[in-house]
Amino acid sequence: MTSEKRKYERIPYVKPIKYYITALRMDKLEKIYNDGVSVDISHGGLGMITNFPLTRGDVLYFEPEIKLNDSTENISIVRWALEI
Repeated sequence: MTSEKRKYERIPYVKPIKYYITALRMDKLEKIYNDGVSVDISHGGLGMITNFPLTRGDVLYFEPEIKLNDSTENISIVRWALEI
C-alpha cells in the first residue's frame, strides 16, 4: 500500500533543463542562470535536480521552453525543495 498524495500521476521525463531566476543585487534585478535535469513530470508539475539551492516560492524561467505533447511551459514556481 502506498501513501502517495499526488493529484496527478508522475511519468519519467529525463531531460536537461536550462533556467534562470531573478534576484535583487545591489539595487539591480539580475538573472541567475543555471542547469538542471528533470526526473519526472505530470499535469501538476515537474521534478528536477539542480546544484543551485532553490527555495519554495522561487520563480523559474525556462530557456528554452519545456515542450511536451501539446503543452509548452516557460515559467514555474518552486513548491518544495529538498537538499540531497
